[in-house]
Amino acid sequence: MASETAPTPVASSDEKNLVVSFLQFIRQKVAQNECTPDQIETLEVAIQCLEHSFGLSDANYAFQPSRPLLEVFKSAEGLPSGETELPPPTEVEISQANKLKEEGNDLMKNSQFDAAVNKYSEAIKLNRDPVYFCNRAAAYCRLEHYDLAIQDCRTALALDSSYSKAWGRMGLAFSCQNRYEQAVEAYKKALELEPNQESYKNNLKIAEDKVKEIETARGSTAGQANPLANLFGGATGGAPAGFPNIGQLFSDPNMMNVAQQMLSDPGINDMMNSIMTGGAGGMSDLLAAGQRMAQHMAQTNPEMIEQLRRQFGSDPNAGPDGQNPPPQPPPQ
Repeated sequence: MASETAPTPVASSDEKNLVVSFLQFIRQKVAQNECTPDQIETLEVAIQCLEHSFGLSDANYAFQPSRPLLEVFKSAEGLPSGETELPPPTEVEISQANKLKEEGNDLMKNSQFDAAVNKYSEAIKLNRDPVYFCNRAAAYCRLEHYDLAIQDCRTALALDSSYSKAWGRMGLAFSCQNRYEQAVEAYKKALELEPNQESYKNNLKIAEDKVKEIETARGSTAGQANPLANLFGGATGGAPAGFPNIGQLFSDPNMMNVAQQMLSDPGINDMMNSIMTGGAGGMSDLLAAGQRMAQHMAQTNPEMIEQLRRQFGSDPNAGPDGQNPPPQPPPQ
């Protein structure tokens, strides 16, 4: 149901009327029992999202198209009724489409990217050649319409799975969106099809370097957010065999809350800074810091002391009270 209080509109009246027509088309599908219960639920969510995104209110539904949207679409596109596949292009259509493609290429050279998109779209209407989709993807990239570029590359690959250039262009679009992991995968696919293409190799290297930079930055941020875990072997471990995993312990949110409180103590904070910077004191400072921490936790969080005792216990099977649990029967 359309909201009575619509958000700030982002669409013209004509665009709203188009969306209303489409939503009515969806509702007719549901009313005619042509959808499964799962599809109906999904479509209802989609209707609400479109109404919100286009700022529709109930008043917008006063517009009623003169013909159902599907009929208007089929008439405008010249689609034969009942056909499930588009007819193959004729020789004349192929020739015309190629001419339009060349015109689009010339427009690209002159940086007329919107006009180039229109030319490639006209060519696609006549002949669904993967090259035309890939070329239009290049124009979309120059217009910074990266999602449209990625979809065109996918369509080109659906028509020709061995089209390496579509993978390469998709990698470029992903890189422009800072989606470097997807870019790496796309460039690898391109290189599988065209192993000697230097541009794919170079772009793959750039994308892989970006992925490493991001991973390094994430690791650095994690280390800054959790200095105690970093000091004691890292959040993922690092302790020798037989020793408790201090890093994992300090990754516990409750433990980190206590740690932050302790670090607000000037004495503990000074000692920790001295240890981490290699200052004088060494082991004596570490022991002193440990004693101050233990006293602080005993006063503020006795439950954490119990957790530490279990963590440092010599018997990994010991229960919370330090006693071994009763023996369990063997599996049958």
